[in-house]
Amino acid sequence: MVERRAAWMVVVSGGPLGEDSFFRADLATADACLDSLLAHLESKGLSPFA
Repeated sequence: MVERRAAWMVVVSGGPLGEDSFFRADLATADACLDSLLAHLESKGLSPFA
């Protein structure tokens, strides 16, 4: 990150998201990345818990 602090990134693509789908989030914590990914999956009607 620009502030030179530790950062986390999550990248997912393909699978149930579709061949041309891609999601990336660069955030300050692993928890924030996971929360962002889960919100994205939910917005697509997907759940990792189903």
